Amino acid sequence: MNNGYTQYILRLIAAQGALASVYTDPRDPDGFCAGFVECVSSRHLLMAEVTPWGKLDGWCLRRTTDVYQVLSGEEYEQRLAMLLSHYHQQHVTFFEAPLDEEDDILQCALKCCREKQRVVSVLIADEMITGRVTDLNDLRVTLRLMDFFGRPAEEETIPLRDVEVLSIDTEEERMYELLERLDAQRPQILPPEER
Repeated sequence: MNNGYTQYILRLIAAQGALASVYTDPRDPDGFCAGFVECVSSRHLLMAEVTPWGKLDGWCLRRTTDVYQVLSGEEYEQRLAMLLSHYHQQHVTFFEAPLDEEDDILQCALKCCREKQRVVSVLIADEMITGRVTDLNDLRVTLRLMDFFGRPAEEETIPLRDVEVLSIDTEEERMYELLERLDAQRPQILPPEER
């Protein structure tokens, strides 16, 4: 799909507040994400994702150039709307105030995540890493990674241009936040005192 046309369609869907299915892998026709398009720029797209079972599942930011097809108003989106309504799921936008046209969506999202101490997952090439944003500038983001049990691990700095997908507040990130809280509540075994 032509990138200019893709942006036009995505902006139209965002303005309507309609559900959409966004396809990013031409080799996998089942590889798509569905949800509400919130922000679109020439570089990025931010969506509130909806599971196939009609539940809201955080946000996903991806490159606009990776989008090759967009569908809206089809039977699948209608089915999701029915399920969302049944479960009383209310779409809440990620940003409290609308972004300006020239704002960098990725930068703004990462800044918001850093301020709110949200756990994020970042896809770079074929690697997904999860952690909290500790530092951010115009070129790079630094994450304090989390281990398998949600404990703080090493820091990793990533060039922003390498970020393919940014997931925020999905079931996976909420799981890491829960593991972090559970680990903090776990009693610590102290060594015996010397006498």
